Order: sequence, then C-alpha cells, then structure tokens
Amino acid sequence: MGIEPSRLDYLVLSKGNFEILIRKLLLVRRYRVEIYVTEGSVKSCEWALKYKGSPGNLSQLEEILGEGLGSSTEQAPCLMAVNIKSDLVTKGRLLGVACISQGDYLMSISEFTDDDLLTELETIAVQMAPSECIVASAENDDYKAIKKVMDRANITLTKLKKTEFSTEGLIQDLNRLLKFKESQQQDANAFPETSKQVAMTSLAAAIRYTSLLNENTNFGRFRLTTIQPDCFLHLDAAALTALNVLPELGDTSHAPSKSLLGLLDRCRTQHGKRLLAQWLRQPLRDINLINERLEIVELLVNSSQLRLQLHDDHLRRIPDLQALARRLTRKKANLHDCYRIYQAINRLPSLLQCLAEADNATVHSSLAEPISELNDDLDKFQQMIETTVDMDAVDRGDFLVKPSFDEQLQSLAGELEKLQSSAEKELSKAARDLGLDGGKTIKLEINPQNGFYFRVTMKEEQSLRGNKKYTIIDAVKGGVRFKTSALESITDDYLQTKSSYEKEQDKVVTEIIGIASGYSECLFCLSHILSRLDVLVSFAVAATTAPYPYCRPQITESLDELTLKEVRHPCLEVQEGVSYIPNDVTFKRDSCLMHIVTGANMGGKSTWMRSCGVAVLLAHAGCFVPASSAKIPLLRALCARVGAADREDKGQSTFMLEMIESAAILRTASPDSLVLVDELGRGTSTYEGCGIAWAIAEKLATESKCFCLFATHYHELTRLPSLHPNVIVNSHAEASVVDQQLLLLHKIAPGPATHSLGLHVAKLADLPDSIIKYAEAKQAQLETNLFEVESSVKTEETSEGQKLIVDFLRKCKNIQESVASDDEMMAEINKLKQEVLRQDSKYVKSLLTI
Repeated sequence: MGIEPSRLDYLVLSKGNFEILIRKLLLVRRYRVEIYVTEGSVKSCEWALKYKGSPGNLSQLEEILGEGLGSSTEQAPCLMAVNIKSDLVTKGRLLGVACISQGDYLMSISEFTDDDLLTELETIAVQMAPSECIVASAENDDYKAIKKVMDRANITLTKLKKTEFSTEGLIQDLNRLLKFKESQQQDANAFPETSKQVAMTSLAAAIRYTSLLNENTNFGRFRLTTIQPDCFLHLDAAALTALNVLPELGDTSHAPSKSLLGLLDRCRTQHGKRLLAQWLRQPLRDINLINERLEIVELLVNSSQLRLQLHDDHLRRIPDLQALARRLTRKKANLHDCYRIYQAINRLPSLLQCLAEADNATVHSSLAEPISELNDDLDKFQQMIETTVDMDAVDRGDFLVKPSFDEQLQSLAGELEKLQSSAEKELSKAARDLGLDGGKTIKLEINPQNGFYFRVTMKEEQSLRGNKKYTIIDAVKGGVRFKTSALESITDDYLQTKSSYEKEQDKVVTEIIGIASGYSECLFCLSHILSRLDVLVSFAVAATTAPYPYCRPQITESLDELTLKEVRHPCLEVQEGVSYIPNDVTFKRDSCLMHIVTGANMGGKSTWMRSCGVAVLLAHAGCFVPASSAKIPLLRALCARVGAADREDKGQSTFMLEMIESAAILRTASPDSLVLVDELGRGTSTYEGCGIAWAIAEKLATESKCFCLFATHYHELTRLPSLHPNVIVNSHAEASVVDQQLLLLHKIAPGPATHSLGLHVAKLADLPDSIIKYAEAKQAQLETNLFEVESSVKTEETSEGQKLIVDFLRKCKNIQESVASDDEMMAEINKLKQEVLRQDSKYVKSLLTI
C-alpha cells in the first residue's frame, strides 16, 4: 500500500472481522489501539490519526463499532486513576483513587492510607474491576508497588505526565459533567467528595484521559460517589484466582466446570450478565441485604412456575437496555433502537402480573413497585412510538416514520405500496409458472441485502432446475432463494424509493431521538432493576438444575461458628463422569479455629478447601450454596493462597508469589476472616519451608484467630494441635493401599495422615518401575540418615547436660565445705541452680520434669 519509500504491507479485513479484531485487542489482550485514515490524493497520501482507544477508554471507538463496545461482555469498561502522596500524619502512603465508568455515567473516588503492599488498593481493584489504570510517570517505589498490584489483577497500567494530575479547573469541569438535583446548588464544591484532595488529582487525570469534555452528551449526566470497600467482603486477586470465580481473560466459552461465573450465568439479558460478574466480585457484608436476596432466591427455587415464566419467557425478550439508553443519550440511536425499547416496555405489564402472583413483600418492595413506577414514567414514550412509527412497515422489517407526518412522505409511501403490490403480482405469476401455491409453497420475502426475492423449500427445489427465467441467489437450510429479472427491477426501484423516504424522514427521526433521549435516565434505572431480577433468577436456576440441590445458608452476625454439612464444589460436581463425595467443614470459636490438613496427593485436600471458600463467597453474594445445610457468619475477608505456578513474564517464582500472598494474608487476617492456605513453603528447602509454614500457621491461629484451613505435606505441623489444644485440630484426606494399589477415598476425616503416599501416586502416573524402586530405596536411606542425625544431636545434648550436672554437684560440695550456716548454704545452691537453668539445656529440663 502506498509508494516507495513509504510503502506499507497491509491486510484487508471485512467490517465484521475488523470489529472482532479491535474487541480482542482492547478487551482480551488489553492493548491500546490507534486508527489512522488516509488524507490527500493517491500520490501524496498521508496518514492521520482519526481514532484511538485503550482498555479503559473506548468512547471514540463507539463511533466505528456501533453500540457500546463493552455492551456484550460481562464487564463494562472502567478506568482507574491512582495517585500517591505522603501522609503528613502517619508518614505512610496516602492514596487517591478515582474510577470512571462511562457506560454507567459514574465517577467513584476514594482516599485512604495503605500499607507497603497496597493491600487496600488491591481490594478496590478487584471490586471495581478496571480494564486500565493510569498513574503519574515515575520509576520510584510507589510506581513499582502499584505495578505489582495491577499485574496481579491483570490490569493494563498506563503512565501519564505528572501535570495531568493537576486539579486546576477541575471544579468547573465537574460543574459541567455532574448531574445535580433540581433543588441542589449547581456547584461541585457542595459534594463532600471534592474535599478529598489526593483523590481529586486522580479524578482530574481520569477526566482528561477520557476526554469527557469533548462530548456534549456527557454534560449533566455523571454521578459522583465514594467507593466503599468495607461494604463488601474483602477479596484480593489471589482469592479470585484460587476459587476460580471468573474465567481466564479471553475465555468466552464460560464453561460451567471452569469458573463460578460460568456455572451461575443463566442470565437472559446482557446487563444481567454484567451485574452477575459484579456481584461475584463484590459479595455483601450487610446481613439485611444478603437475606433480602436469599429470600427472593428461595421463592424462585420453591416456585418452579414463577421461575420458568421469568427465565424462559419474560427476561429472554428484554434487550440490552443499558446500551440502548446510552445510545439515546449520545444521540446515536435510530428508529430500530426505539422500537426495541418499545417492545421491552410492552412486556412490563405481563411481567408485573407475574411478580404480583408471587405475593411476596420483598419482591413487591424491591422489584415490582420500582418497575411499576418506571412503567408509568415510560407511558409517554410508548405513546410517542405508537404515534410516529409505521407499525405495518415494521412487520416487513422496515423502520419508518408514519407517512402522515409529511406530504412528501405520503407520496413516497404510495410509491412503496405500488412496488410492494407489483412484487406480489410477480409472486402470483411465478407460482402459476412453477405450479406452486403462492404464499405457501412459494413465498415472497424481503431483506436489506437482497431486497425482494422468492423462496421455496428444498423439497420444491427441483421445479427450478433448468428454468432460465429464474436466478438462484443461494440455497440454505431454510430453502432456496431466487429471483426474476422483473422482480430485480422492482427491487431496485423499491430500495431507491425507500432510501429517499429515509432521507426525507431524517428530520422527524432526529426530533424523535431528541425526545426519546429524555427517557434515558428511566431506562438506566429500569435496566438496573431488571438486571437484579435476572441475576436472582439465574441463582435460582443454577440451584435447581445442579446434580444435587443447593440449600439456603443461615447467615449469622456471631463469629462463634462456621458449619457446612455435605459441602460440594459446584464446578467440579457438574463435570461429566464425576461422582462427587461431599464433606463437612466445622469451625467453632472455643474448640477449633484451624484445621491442619494432611493426606495423599490428589486425595481431595485442595478441593475441600476450595469448596468451603466458594460456599462462603456464594452465601455473601446472596446465592444458595452446594451443601445440605450451612451456617455461615458474616465475615470481613476471604483470603486464599492456593496453587503454585511461576510467572516468568513478571519475573516472579513460585516461592516469591507464595511469600507475597502470605504477607498480604497476614496483614489482612482477623477473627472475622476465612483463610485458605495450601502447600505453603514448597518452593524452598524442606526445613526452611517447614519453618515458614509453622510460623505462619501458628500466627494465624493464635494472633489473627481467624477460621483457617491449612493443607500441608509437612507432617511436623501435625504437632501443632498438641501445643494449641482447642484452637488447632488435625484433619486428613483418607486413602488406603489395597494389593499395592492406592485407593483415594476423597473423604476428610479427623486426625493426621500417617503417610503421604507420594510413591503410590507416582505409580498411578505410570512412572517407570526402575524409578519407583530407586525412589523407595533412596527414601529409606534418607530416613535412616535423618534418624542418625537426630540420634547424634540427642547424644550431644545429653553429653552437654551431664557436664552441667557434674559441674553443679562439684560446686555444691565446695559450698558445703566452706559455708557454716544451712540457710547460707541453700541460698548459694539456689544461685547455682539458676545459673544452670539459664544454660537452657533440654537434658536438664527433662530431668527436672520427671
């Protein structure tokens, strides 16, 4: 393309493939995209930047990709900005965070102090799920800390000049962008959020980066709120990954066995799918809101008729109202969009009747009543569409204004009717010629690509063979499509007349869209309520279609007990050929805070831990849990360190990741936390790893006092329950060896495991027999050497202890000979005794306890 020396290699893409490519580059690969167009003549061709976009800023690309780029995905694009200052009071890091979601017209900010690992920032990043984060350009410790957090959360990091974080002119910008109430002063300073100075610097940078002020339709639309991470269960990126909450980035299959989102996603609407992902990232901490969701889910579980009506009939006919409302706001909608909204509103009365039959106070107050009010508000919209849109043309697939609005439109409408009549005459002529029944075995159809055409079934296709009067367009499953030269001439006139009609009606359409845009706020609200209903129905469908029924969890404010009976892993039990063995989980504040879990590889330890974590997360999200019964306290945090894998692209080894995640857990864990730790310390030497695992386990049990499942192959840790009775207990995954064959029972039982059975697992993996035999011999040799080392250590300790005792006795004899008073003699001997005890000899201590 072009001429030398500026010739470029190129690839031609269709519009459809181009859209797919842009979506994948932005939303899957998280790249930034720039689109250039040619200007000038062929000989003096120059390329000019026309559009640009990034994962968190897609507004310019909506122009070329149609309705909201993120509208068909689980996650609407969101941009985060982070700025760090030094806190003058604590001398720590003071973070200002701002998020902009253009799809929801929402600005959210937060300002807080954070630790060295930026634990609170990671929590907010998980909850808000931004696609991109912008920071001030600097290669200091603050930037490196932010980069680590964003890397763990798979968020694109973009550096901007420090001047972009200036708040100069910010209040004036907010006065134009924010939506004020009718009685509210039109001054952004009235919002309490504007007093957070560091957060305002981040918001200023985000507004500049997204170029919100360049689009007039953004004015007076945005809401400004404060991010409240404490309202939701604390989850970090490690916990999301460990529990497989969301599918991997770029995985659009949403297989139920791969992620919790894929399992629960039975949503019928696109905005429902997005809200489901948000609910899983933001499990609630308000017991009243959780029980409100659970009550509605329970109603839907118990009423199969109501559930099926909502899921199979009403919700599946609702379009993406959020995306349509945004198109109306930006004045990019057309008559087809208005008609789709009209159809959705037409469904509301029957939907309300369905909800009324449920006769439930919670359903009425949280769903039916708001929908009914919005239905009344949208009544004028319905009347406008019925008055202006030609419903007869809609039946033919055309979206036209009624011709009665204009004399020219009436004239063009008359021509269209004549051409329609001519096409129908051609149908009758073709039916007689082919010996078919017009309107039944041969039909007249129309679409924007081919105009008018005839269609017969594959059964009647033989009547066309060899007949040169007819030109076959294509043959598909629905039949054979064809035309005549006369019909083709009629199509040309029809499409030309229709084009003239559409041009003539543009003024009327612009006026209709302008009026319709005034209803966008109502449509955003309606979209939110219907998406809530869609997610709750999805929860109920997932609970009732599982291999075994889910149960309603009992949520308690007391932290005394967490009990799950016959809990299962919901993703694993739906896999083909799997017969899941359920297990119990019991925590009690006065008898069991931590389980040290041992057992064979593949014995079910990790699955048991994950099933517990998933059940707790689902309960806080307001969903039924895969168990026969569940009593779950209202928790503050769910932390997990499960799985081991290097991240070469980030320069992090398995052990480094373990330590990063463990440090975050230790900073976060508290009595109202559930912590899952699996195979900690494997990435270093045996003794170091065991020491680290021991120290962390003991701190979690005795200082953090959180509920904890701690799986390990270090059998030394099974001694912890004897050191901390009524706090730590042993549990193990049962397995047995029958005729030299390993039998994994996948059942969790009390007590420690007696063997790791690693060599038997190696046999299951078909390791060569020679390797197995050599490993067995080496194991015996290492265990013997270890015994000898321990024996030599014990011998040395005994020898040192005996020397202390001999020296003590010798000095006692000297005292006896030199001191006359018995009281003085006993005082001197006690001094000698204290000197010996300060030597901290294990041998001497053992003698004193006998």
